[in-house]
Formats: sequence, C-alpha cells, structure tokens
Amino acid sequence: MKTYFDTGLLIKAYVPENGSELVDLLLRSSTVPVPFTHLHSVEARTALRLKRFRSELTAEELSGALDAIDADLASGLLSRPDYDLAAVFDGADALSERFAVRTGARSLDILHVAAAIEIRAERFASLDLRQRAVAKAAGMSVVPRSVP
Repeated sequence: MKTYFDTGLLIKAYVPENGSELVDLLLRSSTVPVPFTHLHSVEARTALRLKRFRSELTAEELSGALDAIDADLASGLLSRPDYDLAAVFDGADALSERFAVRTGARSLDILHVAAAIEIRAERFASLDLRQRAVAKAAGMSVVPRSVP
C-alpha cells in the first residue's frame, strides 16, 4: 500500500529516536518505492542538520544519515514521485481554506497532505495530531491508528 510519510516520522528511520521501531513496522507494510518529495528532501536534510546544530548528532552520525538517504534514493527504496508541484500548492491552498481554522495545521503540514493526495497515496503516516486531522478530514487513511 502506497504510504506517504511525514518527514518527522520518516527521519526516525535514519536516526534512532523514540518511535523508530514504529517507523520500521510502517515501512515494512508499505509498498516500495516510498515517496520522497521535494518537501521531504529539503525538510529531512534540514532537520538532520539542525540535530547536528543542537549537538543531538555527531558529525559522523549526520554524514551517515545523509548518506543513508542518498543510498535509499539510489537503490529505489525512496523515490521522487511524478507529480505537478503547482497542483500540490493549489491543493494545499484548498486544504488550508477548508481545514486550517478547524485543525490549527501549519503550512508545511498541509503541503505534505496535499502532496500525498496529488500522488494518490492510500495512507498518510504521521504522529502530528494537526496534520493527521487534516489528512483524515481530506479522506485519507491515517497511520498509526493512534499516536503513542
């Protein structure tokens, strides 16, 4: 089943964090390749670099995590889906209009949901309650079933 992973959840596959085991389970139940959009690319790499800035990762751990993402892209485990980036932004604007006031979701959260819809993902994986609310309200199946 094609699953769109929010970046916050996806990076748990590359650095050990609370929830990394859950991500491994979700990845095993997903079809390959796992979508890795332009949003993921910038957000994941920036999040990892910020972990280094905050001394949560060593330079070697940062390099290893970035290399692992590149290796997964090269091997086809992660793949840039074919999508219309303008349609993602248009979809995000529509989702914002419908759900931002009700859910409190932020722009990037909404952009990820719009990207998932644009690539026709069947499931949306996130631990962010506001983002999950938007995805669910937009008709997507949300995993995990509950947030730990």
